[in-house]
Amino acid sequence: MRRQLVHGAVSAMIAGAAVASLSGCSRSPSTASPAGTPATTVGMDASWAEGYNNLADLKAHSKLAVQGTFTRIIAQSSIKTIPVTDFEFTVDKVLHDPGHLVTAGAKLTVRQAGGTVDGVLHQIADDPLFKISENAVLFLKQPEPGLFYVVGGPSGRFEVANGKVSPFAPDGAKFSGPRQTSRRP
Repeated sequence: MRRQLVHGAVSAMIAGAAVASLSGCSRSPSTASPAGTPATTVGMDASWAEGYNNLADLKAHSKLAVQGTFTRIIAQSSIKTIPVTDFEFTVDKVLHDPGHLVTAGAKLTVRQAGGTVDGVLHQIADDPLFKISENAVLFLKQPEPGLFYVVGGPSGRFEVANGKVSPFAPDGAKFSGPRQTSRRP
C-alpha cells in the first residue's frame, strides 16, 4: 500500500512538471507588461491561414503597406478567450495604398493577438507582441474602419534597423537592399 502511495505521488509530481513545462510559462524579466512590471510569459500557438514569402502576394492580399513606429498601447481586451492588444502605429511612409486610406503622419490602430492578463503576458511564439518604439514595415488589412491587422501574422511584418528592412519571419519575403524613399516594395 505504501509503495502504491509513493508511486502515485511520484507520478503526480511528474505529471505536474510535464504540464508546467508544456504550458510555455517562463519568467522573463526583459518582457514587461504595459504597466512596466515584469510578467510571466505564456507562449500561444497559432496556425496561420495565410503566409506569404514574396512581396507580390503580400501586396495582392493587403489594403495597405506602411513604414512607421509603434508609439503606444491603446487597449488590451479579449475576443472570446484570446487576449488581444491594440497598438498605435504612427505612419512615416506609405508604401502601398491603392485605396488612399492613409497619409504620412497618420496614427493607425493595429490589433495583435496576445496581451497581459492578470499579470501574465500571453503571446504567440513566432509573432511576439510589438514593442513600443519598434520601427517596422507592415502589410495590413482593415476588417472595420479604423482597425487594422497584419496580413499573414509574422510574414506580413518586417523589422527596420539602420535603414535596412528585414523579414520578421525566417521564411518571409525579402526586400532587396536597403529601403529607399523612392522605391516601393
